Amino acid sequence: MKKKIIITVCMAMAALTGLAQSPLSFHAKAGIGTSHFHGKHSGSDTQMAYKAGIGAEYVLNKTWVLQSALEFVSIGGKDEIGHVGNARMHELYLQIPLMTAARLHLGKDYHASLSVGPYAAIGVAGKTSGETYNHSSSVQEGYRFKTGTFGSMADGKMGNHRFDAGIAVGLTFEYKRFIIGAETQVGLVKVNEQINQMISHSEEGGGYFPKNFAAFFTLGYRFR
Repeated sequence: MKKKIIITVCMAMAALTGLAQSPLSFHAKAGIGTSHFHGKHSGSDTQMAYKAGIGAEYVLNKTWVLQSALEFVSIGGKDEIGHVGNARMHELYLQIPLMTAARLHLGKDYHASLSVGPYAAIGVAGKTSGETYNHSSSVQEGYRFKTGTFGSMADGKMGNHRFDAGIAVGLTFEYKRFIIGAETQVGLVKVNEQINQMISHSEEGGGYFPKNFAAFFTLGYRFR
């Protein structure tokens, strides 16, 4: 009987040890930063950006790690677009990055990692506001407007595509279960091509094709 109890206890301890050493872990992370548009004739001013999400990490070996997450990301930019002044474009995305990270162990409870990989995002909400000017008048008169960022301009929206994708890079430091980091994501997709149809090519020198760019400082906590 005692042997059975001892064997049972040993099996339970082995199971707990295996769970503690599992290569899979989860974390929660949030960040604040800035965003703007880059690309052809779209060097906008920056505005505040935010992100929050939950993620998973799978350790391949002592150095290499796979990372992914489900994130809500709030980005956009401020720009002057043709006859539209003081335009503030806000985009809220549901985003999934797929990262490969190289980890450097600095001590028993410390390590740093550099990660890079693609991301894909779907726009779920967002508003754009601005002021439309009438340049044909001797006096520039305008009116304020506010409309949805995503959707066709034929439906009264701003014309942004819902799909976005690009490359993300991150640098993180971890102490025990606490995570601090800096992240940058560079969009490779033209988020709006409809605006280009409503402005004069001569004014913009050949078109307006914005892509997203954002940078964040992040804080997180890892669950075991």
